[in-house]
Amino acid sequence: MPENISLLFSRVKFKLFLMTSSDYSISRILSYILHPLLIPTLATSALMLQPDLYPIVLPVALKLWFVSVITVFTIIIPASSVFILLKFNAIYSVEQKNRSERTIPLLIASTSYIGLLVFIKPANIPPVFMYLLYSATLSLVTGLLINLVYKISLHTLGWGAFTAALISISIHLGMHLLLLILISILLSGLAGYARLKQNAHNPAQVYLGYIAGVSVVILISFLT
Repeated sequence: MPENISLLFSRVKFKLFLMTSSDYSISRILSYILHPLLIPTLATSALMLQPDLYPIVLPVALKLWFVSVITVFTIIIPASSVFILLKFNAIYSVEQKNRSERTIPLLIASTSYIGLLVFIKPANIPPVFMYLLYSATLSLVTGLLINLVYKISLHTLGWGAFTAALISISIHLGMHLLLLILISILLSGLAGYARLKQNAHNPAQVYLGYIAGVSVVILISFLT
């Protein structure tokens, strides 16, 4: 009998281990898919797919050029800098779990985002897309400043800013973006879930990140 009980406990522990491992793998995948560096490209592409938004003003060639430039400045440059810093032992991991590790990558990413704004300004890009990029840039700079004193979730900060930006655009332009807004809220929740599941943040850091992202966009809306 004791052997049977021991065997039962072993099986239960093994099943719990598999469930925990599976949850961790899913949350890890979600963290990469919903990474904040991807948001500017995803947000711009999503708005470009709206049939009633600048269908004539933005020809296909310009759309492809615009998305490519955004990808270079907001994904390739910041991501490349992380791997370079990792190679030179300036950071300890790609995930940058320690707050101190995030400062230099955030500074590089913020500089790259600002460089993007300067680079595309002469191209006369429609204001709605510039609004998205200004929101993303100021959110990132806000994340950098907050990170100097307190660690927050950059994932929820980015998705919070994106959700607030969609709501603002919908209100100011009278566009029906309800589906995109609902999707962004869902993805925000998944991003927060993933960060909590990986123990990358505590609930306060996740909520504060989201609130900070929303607050930045609200501030931009009042100033513009």
